[in-house]
Amino acid sequence: MKQSFRQIIFISLAICLVSWLAACTTVMPSTESPATSIASPTVNLVIATPTVTPSPSPVAPFAVLLAPPGSDSAQVNALQTALNDTITQAGLQWQVRQQLTMNDMVPELKLVVAVPPDPGLAEFVTQGRGTQFLALDIPDLTPAPNLTTINTQDVRPDQQGFVAGEIAAMLSEDWRVGTISLSDTTEGRSARSGFLNGVVYFCGLCRPVHPPFYEYPTYVELPATATTAEWQEAANYMVDHAVRSVYVYPQAGDEAMLSILAQAGINIISSGNPPAAASSTWAVSLTAEPITFIQKQVAGLLEGTISGGHSLYVPIEFTNINPSFFTPGKQRLAQQTLSDLQAGYIDTGVDLTTGEKRP
Repeated sequence: MKQSFRQIIFISLAICLVSWLAACTTVMPSTESPATSIASPTVNLVIATPTVTPSPSPVAPFAVLLAPPGSDSAQVNALQTALNDTITQAGLQWQVRQQLTMNDMVPELKLVVAVPPDPGLAEFVTQGRGTQFLALDIPDLTPAPNLTTINTQDVRPDQQGFVAGEIAAMLSEDWRVGTISLSDTTEGRSARSGFLNGVVYFCGLCRPVHPPFYEYPTYVELPATATTAEWQEAANYMVDHAVRSVYVYPQAGDEAMLSILAQAGINIISSGNPPAAASSTWAVSLTAEPITFIQKQVAGLLEGTISGGHSLYVPIEFTNINPSFFTPGKQRLAQQTLSDLQAGYIDTGVDLTTGEKRP
């Protein structure tokens, strides 16, 4: 009996122990809400790329040789070559065109050199105020602040004769000087009148001190159609009148005439290269170099050292100088006179419409 009671107690304790252990291992339900799966929508991000309008390429500064149809190809080629270095060294592109339009009148166009025939330059000058224009041998153009005209064909014959007269007087004892020119052209008469005035400018009354007593300066004029015999007579006239220096106008006379003068020991002033038969007494050539002058004008316009708005002739230069006759001191004096002539400080006193002296 006592043993049965113990068994009951033991069994009860065992049941309690098992129950307690079971309670300790019971999984408590989670208080957290189950995770909800949320599908994120796919977002396609589109970035709009702005349309870029390409900016126009900058135009490089440039200069144009404007040679319309019918222009002198030899002149155009010579100018293109001669001005190339001057233009490119100024940082400009050098172009040759047959025509321009108003759309070409842009700030980058710095210079236009135009040759005949006239491409309507006056209108471009009006529109292209920022462009310098250099017109070569194009008639009926009025210079403007951005337009310069150059006459490359005609050297001022009166100025050429004037400075030749002064040089002849410098070279000759007792002012025994003369000129041989053309009678049937205004240019020839202008050269003759300019020569006579140039001699008087230098020596005043020009009266010889020693015989023979002829009136100086003297001259002979013949038409361009004169024969060789007539030109030889002109030379003999100078020899017979004891002339020591003669200015021979370009296109007057011939090589035989020059030979007679040289054989007589007469100093010759003329233009171009002396023929061999006259080289021994050739004192100086009065020469005009259009290309060299145009180069200087272009460089000055681009550099700003020369202003536009002028009507110019190609200046006269001294070439083929014989320093035994035309010494450095005489050269300097004649060059000063020439510079003053071309600057307008000395008036030749010649009426260029008739070729005669003005009253």
